[in-house]
Amino acid sequence: MDSQLWWYLARVGGLTSWWLLSATVVWGLLLSTRVLGPKAVSGRLLDLHRFLSGLSLVFLTVHLLGLLADSWVDIGLIQILFPFTSDYRPVAVAWGVIALYLLAAIQATSLLKSRIPHRWWRYVHTSTFAIFVLTTVHALTAGTDEGTVRWTALVLVAAVAFLAIYRLLIGRRTGGGRGDKPAASGDAAKPPVRGDAPGSRPVVVQALRKPADGVVAVELAAADGAPLPAWEPGAHVDLVLPSGLIRQYSLCGDPADPDTYRIGVLHVEDGRGGSAEVHALRAGQRIAVRGPRNRFPLVLADHYLFIAGGIGITPILPMVRAVAAAGREWRLVYGGRSRATMAFADELLALGGDRVRLVPEDSDGLPDLAAALADTARGAAVYACGPEPLLTALEKTIAADFPDRHLHIERFSAPRTAPQKPGAPAVAGEFTVALRRSGRVLLVPADRTLLEVIREAVPDVPSSCEEGFCGSCELRVLDGAPDHRDTVLSAGERDRRDVIYPCVSRARSRTLSVDL
Repeated sequence: MDSQLWWYLARVGGLTSWWLLSATVVWGLLLSTRVLGPKAVSGRLLDLHRFLSGLSLVFLTVHLLGLLADSWVDIGLIQILFPFTSDYRPVAVAWGVIALYLLAAIQATSLLKSRIPHRWWRYVHTSTFAIFVLTTVHALTAGTDEGTVRWTALVLVAAVAFLAIYRLLIGRRTGGGRGDKPAASGDAAKPPVRGDAPGSRPVVVQALRKPADGVVAVELAAADGAPLPAWEPGAHVDLVLPSGLIRQYSLCGDPADPDTYRIGVLHVEDGRGGSAEVHALRAGQRIAVRGPRNRFPLVLADHYLFIAGGIGITPILPMVRAVAAAGREWRLVYGGRSRATMAFADELLALGGDRVRLVPEDSDGLPDLAAALADTARGAAVYACGPEPLLTALEKTIAADFPDRHLHIERFSAPRTAPQKPGAPAVAGEFTVALRRSGRVLLVPADRTLLEVIREAVPDVPSSCEEGFCGSCELRVLDGAPDHRDTVLSAGERDRRDVIYPCVSRARSRTLSVDL
């Protein structure tokens, strides 16, 4: 074999790995800063971030193998593992070796993300900036392609510097800012927000139909005829009703249709009035929406199992449509009180045929969750939405017998027992909250929620369920230790110190500083 071939492979592998790593950093910053738009980060965008990172590792391996096989630079395993031991440009090679260690730490913590405290992953992930600097210096000083690297480095450094500064100045906005706020879901004790309130978009009820007993499907179009904001499966909107009530409903139409939103609403007889008002809407009536937002994004997987109960089919329907269009393996188990009450069942059967299992309770009983899970491959993504007993049973079944399935849940209400960190105080204590942007410091008594106190100073602070499960009231924590009492965060995220859901959560520290 040509002795120069290994050197060429080392050069190509190194440069390509550096370009891909740089693209990974830039893409991650684009997602983090929301330069791409205010929508929640979708699974597809995150998967692209991971794909670029993985591809950079492939070419890094080519680079290392080329160096080990090349006889001219005389770099062996010892020189790759230990900095400053190479006879060939020892300092330049050392920067690459250190970057290799940091990259290995990032990949390890990313693979273990669901099993380690979230802050560990976040802190290690921040070292990506150091890797970018080290690999850039390594590319400029260790190889023979200084000209190509120099001009590429100028562009990349400028892009990363701009996005990093933007990230520090603006911060990550989740769930909407002043122009896009979720509103409270209670029927009383809060000021109503009308359809012309800031942040809402006027829409017209285009059509209504009944896809099942007790369910109405509402099609909405922009009042000015303009395209509606784009959305992805799992997204929901806040519906601003004529009375001022605001309710969250999942979008269940076609994301490819820019002109129409569709929601499906079950009439809840003993509810708080929102569903009854939706069922009373008429074609041509003008209301408003806020959003869309997505806290239930569809991630990339090879196999999917969808489980829906009752009106929980609404966020699942566009997911099924997207997965079917992508040619992925999937199955749906859909339970309801009776066949007549199961909305969009015919639409789903036409889409999936024998992939769709309808389970009317009055004739077939409850869905066999264990059997459905046993029919999936290891590592399958399981998406579920429905009544709390169904979701609780699913969580227990997966935890006991199928821990290698990846569960994604959207709830209608808070679970009966919210997860608590071991050692959490049983009795709420008094603490203070500092609103960093306004400079105000407020006392939070033991008998009042953090959200209630904040609302006195900032009346339009976002909120919706106020039970700790929807995530609409999310605030960025700048200092202090949150006492997480919500059900939004998973068990592996309950040590996070960068976010809080103030409707139910409190503080472990004497003072909590938030970005408000």
